[in-house]
Amino acid sequence: MKKILRTVTYSLFAALFFVAAGMPEALAVDGIKYDGSSQLYWAFVKDSADLFTKETGIKVSAEDRKTQDAVPSLVSGRCNVGGLARKMKLAEKAQNKDLVETLIANDHIAVFVSSGSKVDSLSVDQLRKVFGGQITDWKELGDAPGPIAVVIPQTKTTSNRNFAQCVMKDAPFASQCTITETAGAVLDQCKGKRAISFISFGAVSGKPDFKVLKVDGKSAGASDYPLVQEMYFATIGQPSGDVKKYVDFYLSGAGKEFIKKAGLIPAQ
Repeated sequence: MKKILRTVTYSLFAALFFVAAGMPEALAVDGIKYDGSSQLYWAFVKDSADLFTKETGIKVSAEDRKTQDAVPSLVSGRCNVGGLARKMKLAEKAQNKDLVETLIANDHIAVFVSSGSKVDSLSVDQLRKVFGGQITDWKELGDAPGPIAVVIPQTKTTSNRNFAQCVMKDAPFASQCTITETAGAVLDQCKGKRAISFISFGAVSGKPDFKVLKVDGKSAGASDYPLVQEMYFATIGQPSGDVKKYVDFYLSGAGKEFIKKAGLIPAQ
């Protein structure tokens, strides 16, 4: 009997130790728990949560993290909806054979500056030179003289990788860039400064502190805009129950209109 009590006590102590040490533990998910892409979070997940709850009575909680966090969080049971600003990688799919991705929207990577800037449009070549450090003063872009503060999401983020693929090609980012963690941090870092950065169009459109630039003369939100990325929800198995209601909310319900108003293109 004493041996059994010692075993139970040890197991309880070990469990408490791992939690205290920050080891990942599967959590019971009540309602919708979103984790993953900061771009999806700021583009539509955060601001549409109350609307979904009002319509369905299902609560939504969401974490503002990164695309790379989505699959591990799903597999560990920490969330039931993962957000990705790209398709799942093979290595991610290998973590659970039942993983499913659902295209929710096509998004435009918006390049933005302060609302008081005289700059309205830049070419992809100009963007490459600005973010690569070859153009460093606003006067070279037709604005009042002054250093350009270049702000970028950190290199491990999907936002950074998607922008690099569309704009930078093989050119590196400037060494003097200010590097941030999430989409929200990008906005905070640029606010009140003569800065330039990029983010999901849905996350910056309608923000009075910023102006979204045209790229090669094309406006973000237009069908021929050149900087495009895809936004997905990942789930374990085909969406069902509350999760299906949440996914359908954006594919065919009021969430679809919300996505349109945010400047994104809903999945067909």
